[in-house]
Formats: sequence, C-alpha cells, structure tokens
Amino acid sequence: MIRRAQGHNVTTTRMGLPLHNARFTLIRHGRTTYNADHRLNGDPSIPVHLDDLGLQQCVDCRARVHGEHFDLAIHTPFVRTAESLDILLAGTDVPRRVMPEFGDVQLGIFEGGPLADYRAWRAHRPLTERPPSGGESRVDALIRYTEGAEVLLQLDARNVVAVLHDIPIRFLANAANGDDPIDGPITKIGNMQAYTFTDRDISYAIDVMRRYAESHQPETASTPGP
Repeated sequence: MIRRAQGHNVTTTRMGLPLHNARFTLIRHGRTTYNADHRLNGDPSIPVHLDDLGLQQCVDCRARVHGEHFDLAIHTPFVRTAESLDILLAGTDVPRRVMPEFGDVQLGIFEGGPLADYRAWRAHRPLTERPPSGGESRVDALIRYTEGAEVLLQLDARNVVAVLHDIPIRFLANAANGDDPIDGPITKIGNMQAYTFTDRDISYAIDVMRRYAESHQPETASTPGP
C-alpha cells in the first residue's frame, strides 16, 4: 500500500520558487543480507546486496506501481537501492539520477556491526553527537536529507520515484505531518514500503526539518570581552 503524507497549503518553496504539483513516491529498498542479520551499512563503497526475500519484495512492489508513468527515477550510491530500482522499473526507459544527499547515515566505528550496538551507544547521547571514526550525528543526517529534499523541488519532473533508505523517508514523512522528524510517530519504514508526497508536502517538511536542526545545534560559548 502506498501511504500518503498529509497535504499542506503551500504555494512556493522556501527559495521562493513556485510549486508545480509534482508527485514523489519514495520507497525503501528491498531487504538485504545485512537487514536479515541486523547489521549496519552506511558506507556506499561496501556492496550490500538484496537477499532472496528482498528480490521478491521488489517484484511485488513492481506489480503495485504498474501503470505509473514516472518521468524520473532516483537512487542513492548504495548498491541495494540501484538493485531495487532495476527490478522496480524493469523494461522501462525512465531516466535515472543518483542522489548522494539521500544516502544512509555514516556510522563510523559501527560500520558493518550489529544494529543493537549502535542503538545502545546512541541511547543516552545528544542528537548532535557523532560516532567515532567519521560517523554522522542524527542532526548531521537530518541536515543532509533536508538539502536533498530541496534538490527534489528543483527537478524538472512531475512524477518521480526514488528508492532510498529507511531514515530519509522516515524523517521526511514525520516532518510532512508536522511531527518531530527524528523521534516522531513513524519509527520504521518497511522494505519496499512506499510513501507518496506532493511538492507541498516536501516544502512543508523542509521547513520543519530546518527549524528542528537549527534548534538542536550545540550552543557556541561566547568569547569574553577585553
């Protein structure tokens, strides 16, 4: 089932550009070998492939979107999103674009490790804290996904399908409904689960996400005067 984010009465983007009734179907990739083992991958240079269930999920989703006339297809630099899109749009010639802005969260020392270890580490840490060895904080990821959403609104396309990851779709869906993007009521996007947004939904979500990120930036200590 394609779930629809709540609509909003917005007529221009935050950059002042007019909206043009575009539609964005955002789908999480099919299940991977790492998903099955509850392991993490936030490095696109490490190829993590769909497993047999993930392949079948993509075939099933293709039947659900049959008849849709997409004019642009998007995936991230991660193999699992490209594989999912290949199956979803098999036999079509829809133009494609890679958007690193929507790549999965960079995990630092937790790359390839158990999901439970990462969740335990972040449980009592601020949203701005980064995992050691080059990881992204949750606010870092939110800002990057906000920038990706702004790119979506600048595309010359009216009906876009994008195969992404759980977290960017979840953040956008929560924000489009006016909820906390990171800890809102939508807590998980299933493999090959789809959410459909209008450009007004995306524009509204951008504003919510921007305000949230700004409110969660660490305070800068003031410099004493002479």
